[in-house]
Amino acid sequence: MAAIPESHLDLLTGPYFAVFTTIAPDGGPENTIVWTLSDGEVVTVGTAKGRRKETNIRENKNVALMVLDPQDPYRWIDVRGVVDSVTPDEDYKVIDALAKLYAGAEHFYGGVAPADLKGKEERVVIRIKPDRVVTSP
Repeated sequence: MAAIPESHLDLLTGPYFAVFTTIAPDGGPENTIVWTLSDGEVVTVGTAKGRRKETNIRENKNVALMVLDPQDPYRWIDVRGVVDSVTPDEDYKVIDALAKLYAGAEHFYGGVAPADLKGKEERVVIRIKPDRVVTSP
């Protein structure tokens, strides 16, 4: 597992938007903008079950994630790795933490997404183990 340097950990702990790349069924890359969390070892992304990125990683667990510093676009982090796990986001803990960090909302449903979607989507947490981490500068 590759280390995430302390100098760039802030880019993965938000609130910076990341480009998350998964591999589509045809073998081509597919990019999505996501919110991230990290403990310095694993990068966490949330999504709803059945969305394209979630279905892609069921077939191919190789992913990449890149974040540019909005104050200095020459400062960035590129993380390539493998999805370690996809687990239910019980009680919406991860998506609510992300909503608070990125949007200042106490809850994702009713604060960012329409409240009537709560309970209609199954939220999942994607955990990525870095194999390769490149940073600049």
